[in-house]
Amino acid sequence: MGNDDQNMASLTSSRRPDTTERHRVVLEASEAVREDEQTVVDPVGWPVAAVVGGLATAGVGWLLASGLVVCGWLMGDDAGLPAALRLGTRLWLLGGGVPVRIGSLDVSLVPWGLTAVTAALLWRFGGYAARRVRPSASTGPLAVAVVVTLAYALPVLAGAVLLGEPWRAPGRWAAVVLVLLVAAWAGAGSRVGRPIGSSWPRAVSGLPRAVAGATGVLLLAGTAVLVLGLATGWDRVVGLDGALHAGAAGTALLVVIQASVLPNALVWSGSYALGAGFSLGTGSVVAPAATSLGVLPGLPLLGALPAAGPGSTSQLWWLVAGAVAGALAAWLALRGGVTRRFDASTLVGGLAGVSAALVFTGLAWTTSGDLGSLRLTGLGPRLVPLLVMSTTTLGLSGMLTGAVTGVVRHLRRPEVEAADDEQTEVIDQAEETEEIAR
Repeated sequence: MGNDDQNMASLTSSRRPDTTERHRVVLEASEAVREDEQTVVDPVGWPVAAVVGGLATAGVGWLLASGLVVCGWLMGDDAGLPAALRLGTRLWLLGGGVPVRIGSLDVSLVPWGLTAVTAALLWRFGGYAARRVRPSASTGPLAVAVVVTLAYALPVLAGAVLLGEPWRAPGRWAAVVLVLLVAAWAGAGSRVGRPIGSSWPRAVSGLPRAVAGATGVLLLAGTAVLVLGLATGWDRVVGLDGALHAGAAGTALLVVIQASVLPNALVWSGSYALGAGFSLGTGSVVAPAATSLGVLPGLPLLGALPAAGPGSTSQLWWLVAGAVAGALAAWLALRGGVTRRFDASTLVGGLAGVSAALVFTGLAWTTSGDLGSLRLTGLGPRLVPLLVMSTTTLGLSGMLTGAVTGVVRHLRRPEVEAADDEQTEVIDQAEETEEIAR
């Protein structure tokens, strides 16, 4: 018992190491272990990961496009496998925004379904490479995204020199590369906790999420337009599909081909919801006010088009989508920010709406193009009416929402200040009570 008393006394004696000091030693040891584990888990640096990710993205895109064409070749095409692979390579270049010549047709319509897959892969590889940047390094997410995107673009450029015509529409190609760069930047920033706009001035730091939110609303409206068109014109869709006599395998292949241009159709439908509409060739117009159609390809997806003639007044309700998009852009831009004056919040709301309109118009431009010559040129949204309608609707809606937000915040300011004063008083009283108790 005597020894036990001595041992228990030693556990509580003053010679025991200080708790703070022991925690510091344990923390340093754990950090050293984590550094060793990171060295073992991440044997490659971020530049290697970025380059490999970009090249892998290009390879996966080529395999998808070429595999689609090879499936069609296996179904009984008389052409040889090399010709099928060359056609698949041209489709892959189209997904990168490079115009190509297929037979005697000049094609510049970007299949954004394939481009969306590429953007998703670059988003993933951008985050993968950004995780391997050392904390002490000054490399930011944008630099990582640039390397990943360049590694993807170089094989595309090499293929464009051999089989494509990048000089025919360099602006569209540059716009597609810019979209892919933003995707890689977003992926890299999200993995390291530095999203796009976090380093921007506080007055405009909310613009990226405002533009993304408004664009999402317009794409959602386009989805509703397309789904409603397919539901009302399902008989035409089935009739066009049956007229092709493609069989089970051919129908499956046709579904995949239509899925590759589905994002284009959603953007065009979003332009329809804004009132500008779109064109399916020279002389054709598809808009809520009126629809004029000529000779169209026998694609089952086109069965969702409205009947030719003046539009009904119920179609004008789609214009509400633009007002909702502008209001959401203004709310997201002003959310969580400092309390602004009435005029400042109105200006920020209008700027958010106009910015979203410009971005959507630019995106609509990238989804347009040609599928040949003469009648099949100029497919896509009607850009000038879209620019006018989108900036007007989203800008005015954003200004109105910003004005209302500014008024509400101005009226609530005395309540917020009173709540802050009350909280400060409670804290002072608690500190005073604690001091008296001591």
